Amino acid sequence: MFNLILLSIENLALALIVGGGVIMAAGVRPLLLEKLSQRSDPNLVAAIEGISISSWNKYNRFAFFATLLIVAVDLIRLGSGFSFAYWHIGLAILMVIALIRKFAIDKQMKDRLNVDAAAAVGSKEQNAGHRQVEFLSKMILIFALLLIILPK
Repeated sequence: MFNLILLSIENLALALIVGGGVIMAAGVRPLLLEKLSQRSDPNLVAAIEGISISSWNKYNRFAFFATLLIVAVDLIRLGSGFSFAYWHIGLAILMVIALIRKFAIDKQMKDRLNVDAAAAVGSKEQNAGHRQVEFLSKMILIFALLLIILPK
């Protein structure tokens, strides 16, 4: 029974990570990118970039806590003697590391935006930051999907 509760907690956390990531990538990001491409008002462009960074950061925080929950569930399983696979906790820890890196990149991008305003949007550094967080987001999604589909 206890193992079933742990499995439910883990599945809920993974659903939050995967579902939120898909919504952000397929719903929120394209909408904001479309608005960012309209460079008529520099203040509006800077505001939209700030909203984009902040919304992703909020999702990243939820995903981070969900991933920590998965790690905690794995540690409880390990300590309780339930069936356990070390690769499972390894993937969860890689997700934690990727999310911490995303927080650092988001902070750099937010700081750059606060200093340079609209000039930061589309800059080489800002675009590189976006590419890095996109790559990390894809890796987190792949790791979460592996945690869902592969047997423990």
